[in-house]
Amino acid sequence: MNKLEILKEKAEGIILRVSDSPQGRYKLRYEFYQKYGEPFIKGKEGLGNSELAFINWEIKRGTLNPMNAQHPGSPWWRAVSSHFLYLATLAQLINESGQTFPDLPAPVTFWLDYINTPNECTWYRAHNSSIISGYQVADSLAYKENIYEQYFVNIVLYRVLYAQSMVEGVNFGVLGKIFGNPRGHAVSILTDIEAFYPSHYPLSKKDIKYVTHRAHNLTGLIEDIFDKLFILPHLDELYTEAAKWNNSAIVLKYIKNNKPLYPIGQSEISSTHFNTKLTTKKIHTL
Repeated sequence: MNKLEILKEKAEGIILRVSDSPQGRYKLRYEFYQKYGEPFIKGKEGLGNSELAFINWEIKRGTLNPMNAQHPGSPWWRAVSSHFLYLATLAQLINESGQTFPDLPAPVTFWLDYINTPNECTWYRAHNSSIISGYQVADSLAYKENIYEQYFVNIVLYRVLYAQSMVEGVNFGVLGKIFGNPRGHAVSILTDIEAFYPSHYPLSKKDIKYVTHRAHNLTGLIEDIFDKLFILPHLDELYTEAAKWNNSAIVLKYIKNNKPLYPIGQSEISSTHFNTKLTTKKIHTL
């Protein structure tokens, strides 16, 4: 077994040990950012602030719960999280080993870039390339989620890509300047707003109305403005640019004619996948 394989095996073992511990997943990333977060204030999370806030939301929602828990987690969310953790942990182990290896997966290379040159741009490329890769490996699991959750994970993706666009210098809208900085508290604030990030898993009837932009109240209106006015009109361009920033060509398969398409692994997927099912299927309480 060569040195890289040894490090891969070690990374897999670390992730396996925290697989059924949502707090263990959080702790793994917290400790990473204590080393590599570049905080302005000692002891803070620095560039890891947004990521850790998002993990806290996943924990609160229950998607990372063990599958044998009283309220089981989501195979899809758990798989995306585990793959993300593996890529970042492998990069950390490689960096701390002092070794260099050719032909590493793009997300691992981006995490190494971030560790060596921590800033907003290197962080987004490491983070988002890992998320996109996680979506790819968990594609088949997405079909086990209901249609509303499938659509919601597209929303989660295009919002984080939109935030990256502002750091990359692409002007998709003024709100990105506020929400783009991973050091800030925007993610923490948004994940506390039910309209943006529901706290129930599976989604409740109220959550579904927000996800499908059918909630006729103030927070629903704010969400509509955020998504429909600032992000949705630019999805094709956004995903095209994101494929370049993150060296992740697969993300181009997640969009067509400004319509999200993920998951992509079954033949039924087309540009009408969500439009048809979300408008014809009666919303029911889950």
